[in-house]
Amino acid sequence: MKKHLFSSNLAILTAVLCICFLFLTTATVSNAAKPFAGETLVVGIWSGPYADHFKEAIGQPFEEMTGAKLQYKYSWDFTPEIIAAPEDQPPLDVAETADADYLVGVKRKLWLPLRYENIPNIDNVHPYVKDQMSPTLEYGVPFDLGVHVLMYRKDLVKQAPQSWEDLFRDEFKGKIGIERWFPYWVYVGSYLTDYSPPEKAIYSEEGRETMLDQMKKLSKRWFFCYEKGAEFVSALDAGEILVGNYWNGSGTTLVLDDPERYGIAFPQEGGVAYLDHFTVVRGTEKRDLAEAFINFTVSKKAQLGFLKNHYNIMVYKDLEGHIPEVMKRNDLQPTTVEQWEKITKIDAEFLEPRRKELEDRFLKEVLSR
Repeated sequence: MKKHLFSSNLAILTAVLCICFLFLTTATVSNAAKPFAGETLVVGIWSGPYADHFKEAIGQPFEEMTGAKLQYKYSWDFTPEIIAAPEDQPPLDVAETADADYLVGVKRKLWLPLRYENIPNIDNVHPYVKDQMSPTLEYGVPFDLGVHVLMYRKDLVKQAPQSWEDLFRDEFKGKIGIERWFPYWVYVGSYLTDYSPPEKAIYSEEGRETMLDQMKKLSKRWFFCYEKGAEFVSALDAGEILVGNYWNGSGTTLVLDDPERYGIAFPQEGGVAYLDHFTVVRGTEKRDLAEAFINFTVSKKAQLGFLKNHYNIMVYKDLEGHIPEVMKRNDLQPTTVEQWEKITKIDAEFLEPRRKELEDRFLKEVLSR
């Protein structure tokens, strides 16, 4: 009887030990597969619907894959906060940057040079974006682009606009919304000149005069110059405006929500776009995790996920067969060099030193009318 009881207890003990061994082994394998488990990365991204779509398409899958936890900060420019913080106590680890603030960070040494052995997915980025659009890849990896399109009330216009020149059509007089922010209005002015390519107008005094003259002409016809996208959408929804320049991602969402009411057109002359880069912020103690995150942002999974969530232009080099139909219809995801060339990159390096002069003239000569 005692022998039988001993054997039974031994069997139970053996089973418990086996279960513990399996649990510990599974946990070890799980942790090995998630090398950043338990770590936290502070990531700065744009706010609004962009943030919601980013978390869903990129943040959550990255957390599941790595075991890391992402904390988010929201802004349209993180450089002032980084500059104000002690160099060894950065307010975030990874920053989304675009154009002027990316270059400010390069000049002020706010970004760490990227170790590309940790970012092999850079090979997924379209060569045109790397070679022709990014000012430097040393400190940032391109992620996406937002391009200006013509957004209009499909149910209220006689004919869909196809060109920036269409803003001068009689039916749009007093019914136009134009984005206020520098340098986007500069490029609108260039598209209204006869320069070829249009952005060539920006690079000469004569061209800039022509550009400003065209904006003065347009200002007699527009309804307002908006600073927030919600203002534009509200005026468009109310029928106070019929057309204006707006962002492709948000505009595409409007079209999908109500295709009978809203229309979107990529003008035949092209459109100006911001180009986002992700950077590693100086002083971070999470450099390895930051580079792993940036590497994921240009993976096929992340690029396709954000494309289908937010409808921005993505930098992935092979999107054939994956482009949402609403974007394909409007040529809003380039796949060829010819299509990429219709997107005008912001030349922040040239324009930033001229910002004050151009803004002063815009305020006095255009907005005051």
